[in-house]
Amino acid sequence: MNDDLPDRTVLLIILATLLLVFTLIFSLRPAQKNLQPAIQWKDTTQNTTSEVLQI
Repeated sequence: MNDDLPDRTVLLIILATLLLVFTLIFSLRPAQKNLQPAIQWKDTTQNTTSEVLQI
């Protein structure tokens, strides 16, 4: 029959698997310098100053 693994061995296997997955995820993601900003904010200071001058 199949011999059961000790609890400590199972926990070590799970921990090693999680460590491997996180290592792969963070090593393969692109650097922050290469990412483009998702939102480009519009500068509203020019609009508010021109509106104040017209009033």
